[in-house]
Amino acid sequence: MFIGMILWMGYYFYFRTDGQGRVTREADSPEAAARGQQTLRRADALINQRQYEPAKALLDSLRDADLNPAFFVSTEDLQQRFDTLRVRSYREKQVQ
Repeated sequence: MFIGMILWMGYYFYFRTDGQGRVTREADSPEAAARGQQTLRRADALINQRQYEPAKALLDSLRDADLNPAFFVSTEDLQQRFDTLRVRSYREKQVQ
C-alpha cells in the first residue's frame, strides 16, 4: 500500500503539476477558454491605456473564475497580468 501511494504521488506530481508543485488545469471546453482569453485581452487593453485601477478590478474578479465551468483563465496567465500591472503602475508612480 505504501509503494502504491508513492507511485500515485509520483504520477500526480509528474503529470498533473508544472514541476513546481502547482496543479495544472485545463479548460473544460474551447468556448470557456475563448471567454477567458477575451477577458484577458480586455485587461491587457486597460493596462496599455494606463487605466490601472479598472484593470486591477477586472483581474481581481477573475481570481475565482475557476468556479464557473463556462469560463477558464489559467493561473499562469492571471499571474502574468498581475505582474505586468504591478510593474507598470510602480513605474508610473516613480515617474510622477
